[in-house]
Amino acid sequence: MNANRKLAAKIGISMAALLTLSACGGGGGSAASAPTPTAVTGTAAKGLVNQGKVLVCRIVNGLPEADASCASGITGSDGSFSVAMSDGYTGPALVKVMAGTNSTMIDETTGQPIAYKLTMRALLPAVSGTTTVYVTPFSEMAASAVGNSGITAANMIQAMNTVQANFGVDLAVRPMIDLKDNGSDPAMLGKQANMVQQLTRVMMAARNASSLTDQNGVACNAPGSSTAQVACVVSAMAGAMSGVASTDPTRAATLLAALNSQNVTAAYMPIVNANGTLVMGLTDMTSSASMQAAMQTAGMTTNSAASAVNIMMQGMM
Repeated sequence: MNANRKLAAKIGISMAALLTLSACGGGGGSAASAPTPTAVTGTAAKGLVNQGKVLVCRIVNGLPEADASCASGITGSDGSFSVAMSDGYTGPALVKVMAGTNSTMIDETTGQPIAYKLTMRALLPAVSGTTTVYVTPFSEMAASAVGNSGITAANMIQAMNTVQANFGVDLAVRPMIDLKDNGSDPAMLGKQANMVQQLTRVMMAARNASSLTDQNGVACNAPGSSTAQVACVVSAMAGAMSGVASTDPTRAATLLAALNSQNVTAAYMPIVNANGTLVMGLTDMTSSASMQAAMQTAGMTTNSAASAVNIMMQGMM
C-alpha cells in the first residue's frame, strides 16, 4: 500500500482514483466491446450468376471505397450471396458483382450457363442488420445514374425510383419466383415473375435487337459470343439514364421498344419451391396454362396454382 501511495503522489492522482483503476483491470484494462456485425444478402441475376465475385463497398465522403477494402463474397449456383460487414457498418453502400474464376450466368432461353464477364452493381442507401439487395441490369442502371462521386443515400433512392417508374420493374423484388418465402402472396409472385420476364427479354434483345448498340454504334446483336452481346445490352441500358431523376428520352424509348418487342414464349424460369430447391422448367410466360403447369411442377396444388397464376399474370408486363 505504501508503494501505491508513493506512485499516486508522483503522478498527481488521488488514491481513490488509483484504486478505481485497479478495480477495472489495472494496466491492461478491458477490451472495448466488439461491434455487432451487419450483413448484406441477395441474389445476382442476368440470369442467375454463379461464382461471381461480390463486393460490398462502403460509401465514404460520397465515394465508394477501393475494391481492396470492400467486404467480399461469392455467389452460389442460384445467384445468392451473403457478405458480412464485421465492423458493423450501417451507412450507404455500393454492391458489385464482378467476374470471378469460372463465373457463369444462365441463358434463360436455353437454360444453359454462359460465361459471365461483366460487372453489375446495386445501390444500398443504408446497411442495417441484415440488408437484402438484388443485383440485375436494372439495378446497374440506377448505379450508373448515381455515378462515382458525390453519392448520397438521397440520390441513390431517387435513381432507383427513376428506374422503377420508367422501366416497369421493382428493384426490391427477388429475380426468381420464390414459393418458399412468398408462396402465399401471389401479388409478390407476380412481381417476381415480371422481373424474370424482363431479364429474359434482356437476353433475347441481346440476340435479336439491332437497335441497341455499343458506344461505337455497332449493334449488340452483331455476330459474336452471347456473353459479349449481353454485356453490350447491359451497357446500353445504363446509357438510357441521363441522371438520378431522368432518362435520355431517345435512348429510353429505344430500349423499351427493344425489350417489349421480345415475346417470352419459351423461358427457363427459376422457381424456388417450398423446400428451398431451385427448379427451372421451360415455360411460356405469356400463357396462363403454361405458368400454372410450372407452379404445379414446383409443388403448388392445382387449385392454388390456378388462383395464384390468375393474379400473377396481372403483375407481368
